[in-house]
Amino acid sequence: MIENAINEEVQGQIEKEREGLRVLITSENPQDELIAKLANLEVEVQWHKIAEPLTSLEDTFTFRHLKPVFDYAEKNGFDLVIAVDSTYDKFTLGVRKLVTGNFILLNIHHTSLILSKLLLENHGSLRCKKSIFITDLLEKIFAKHEAEITTIVNLPTPLKDHETFILSEPDETLFISENQEILLKGQNDSLSYLLSRLIMSAKKAKSEDKTLFDSLIGIYTDYGFQREKNLAVSIEEPSQKVFFKKVIARLKRKPPMSLGMTEITSIEDLSNGTLKNLLSGRIVPSKSPTANALQVQLSNNSRFLIFPTEQKINFFFTSHGKLIKKDDFTTLSQQFDQRVVKLLSEINRLGLEN
Repeated sequence: MIENAINEEVQGQIEKEREGLRVLITSENPQDELIAKLANLEVEVQWHKIAEPLTSLEDTFTFRHLKPVFDYAEKNGFDLVIAVDSTYDKFTLGVRKLVTGNFILLNIHHTSLILSKLLLENHGSLRCKKSIFITDLLEKIFAKHEAEITTIVNLPTPLKDHETFILSEPDETLFISENQEILLKGQNDSLSYLLSRLIMSAKKAKSEDKTLFDSLIGIYTDYGFQREKNLAVSIEEPSQKVFFKKVIARLKRKPPMSLGMTEITSIEDLSNGTLKNLLSGRIVPSKSPTANALQVQLSNNSRFLIFPTEQKINFFFTSHGKLIKKDDFTTLSQQFDQRVVKLLSEINRLGLEN
């Protein structure tokens, strides 16, 4: 009886390994060379044309772009979806929340956390340069591994078009921009290499009845949950530019004590390198890089960065917390999105006040 049970368990494990990981690459054009390289990892890799490719005005793949591909992947039993824009070496991951569950879209913050943890465990000399719009949770991971990480205000993109910038850095330097571009200097084919690391991790996770989503939850469990959203508003219209200048001036000159029902604890002016604590009135040096931007810290462990450029103004919202159960992820994300909507309304109100 016991011997039969053991044999059945062994047989089940063999069948699971035989099934292996199934990966779907989606893009506007076929990716034969990439697929050939990834197929060497002993996984099944197929290509599927993306329903909505990126346009010149879009920086990242969204759920809208990938929903038809996710439907196809679910129907045909794929485990991992990788959307690729080979023009800029951008990629986005679609992972199953459960081994047999629906697909969710990982953003650049999720991907950078998973990938960095994998690389730090295998590259002793790894260092990183990240965009100011990449979550600072990444800094905690690098700090644990005693690896160097630098936040850059303007990380030039497309990354591969800036040889001088890249060449000035040593090998084993990871570059992470806010629009899904990740490059590892020292690898002849960075895109294939980075994807291969992720696929091998997904393959291992599947053998344990897990997915890359579990890897993300593991990071949140170890370092604390962080949610982020980056919104960009066009200010090409003169009236829009004037409006947001008024918002920024108000926050600098006479900031309100709260936004909505949430107290403001500090305002950091990156343009002059100062941080003002609104609770004590003290002004101390800022630790952020110099930029024409403001960072506002709220009492509920949320903050936002206001960063204007010539064409647009970026609002980068982040929120910290603890995540214990995987099922909490969707609820916390929805709560954060609702909080962002309310904050935007309050920020907008500052520009309407006399």
